[in-house]
Parts: sequence; C-alpha cells; structure tokens
Amino acid sequence: MLYQRRMRLPHVEDPTLNGTPLERMMLSLTSAGIAIDKAAPTVSMQDMPGRDGRLDLTLTDPTGAAYMGNRTITLNLYAIGGEDDILTAKTRLAALSGTVVTLSWRGLPGEYEGRLSLGAWEDKWTGDHQIATLVQATIDAHPCLIGRTITAALKTGATTIHAKGNRPCWPTWTIAPANGAKTISVKDAHGHTLAIAGMTAITGRITIITDPDKRELRVNGNLMAPTLESDYFPLLPGLNALTLTGATSASLTYRPLTLI
Repeated sequence: MLYQRRMRLPHVEDPTLNGTPLERMMLSLTSAGIAIDKAAPTVSMQDMPGRDGRLDLTLTDPTGAAYMGNRTITLNLYAIGGEDDILTAKTRLAALSGTVVTLSWRGLPGEYEGRLSLGAWEDKWTGDHQIATLVQATIDAHPCLIGRTITAALKTGATTIHAKGNRPCWPTWTIAPANGAKTISVKDAHGHTLAIAGMTAITGRITIITDPDKRELRVNGNLMAPTLESDYFPLLPGLNALTLTGATSASLTYRPLTLI
C-alpha cells in the first residue's frame, strides 16, 4: 500500500480531515499547500439625503463586531503510487464530497468546519500507466476556528468563568433544580436572564441548548419554553459573571470560537 511505503519516511501527520491525517488517506499537499480566504464582515450601509456619510445598519454581535461571512479554504492535493493506490485515495476523498467536514492541524486553537466539494481530477500518466493524480478540494467554512468542548461548573449564586476564544459562543446548560423550586434562572452581568417557570415545582434535569441553529429547552427530555422575558444569551470572550437561582447545581459546556 502507498501509505505503508510512505510510513518509512519522516512525516508529520498534519493536517487532518475529520480527524484523519491526509497521509492516512493516501493524500499529500502540493507545493501550493492550503489557501485560506479572508472572512469578510457582513455590513449594510444606507445613503441618506441631508446626512453626511452613510448610515450604518450593520447587525452586530454583543461585542459590537459585525457578523462574518463564510470563508473558502482550498486544499491542493495529490496522490502517487500504483493505480490501485490512486483509486483508493480518490475513493476516500470523494466519499467526503458534499458533506460537512473538519480541517485542523497542529497549533490551531480549534478546527475549521464546512461543506467540502471537489474539483476535477488531473491524472498523470507515463505511457499506459497512471502514476499520480491532482485535485483541488474546497471547503465553504465557518469563519471561526471551533475549539474543543469546555465544561465549567456553576454553584448557586454568583460564579465567574473565563471563556476562551475571541468571539461570543453559545453554551449548553445542564441544571439540577432545587427542591420545590418553581422558577430557575441564569443571569449574566449585561442584563440578560434565561429562566423557566412552572405552576408547580420543577423536577428533573433541565437541558438548555442556546445555539441559534438548534436551540431548545428540555425538562426530563420534554420540550418546554422559557419565560417570555428570557434571552438566550452567549458567553462573551473573557470573564463572564453568571448568577444561578432556584438550582442546587449546574454546568455549562461550550466550544470557543476564535477568528484569525
């Protein structure tokens, strides 16, 4: 196998697709390597008669930064060896085409995530033997690096946690209600409250996913709604002062977001 022959040579098993080193997929980077396009802010400007300049209608996150659009990541790849080796490499990579993949390498504070697509294969031949193939793989990626999951415990009352990354991120809460509690809430230091209230005492585990793409609140696995005044608030980069009421204990998990 091509990979077995390569293993005799010094190499670094970087980068990885879905956690698998390219070497183990029988692929290598060409001299063009990996190209990471810019992440451009999504802005909205409006001309207004009688006013100097333009009116900024840009939607911003809680830090005041404009939301970023996706970025394109291009991997310039090749496979060498016998025809069976090359076919295996093509098959493995093509299996990922159209799917959401992760891309990472040593030293990054997370991984890029997005949908992968393949360009045309450029086969190289010597006589009637195929000896190599080249291809460009592109990923329509989230603008930020998505870090590993971090868990933090909260106690009743005030707790301060330090959120990693440099962009707001969305936590998942797991809360154990206090005995007899009819209202459970979590507050931040910026006027946001996330609360659940019942006519009777709330019992069982509460799980709250705040991610806008898959937001839900469950009590004992049953879907419920927060109070009308509630906000699904993110964690801001750095220190976050959180206040828990109506619960004996709670924890939150999050994946830090880092824009570079």
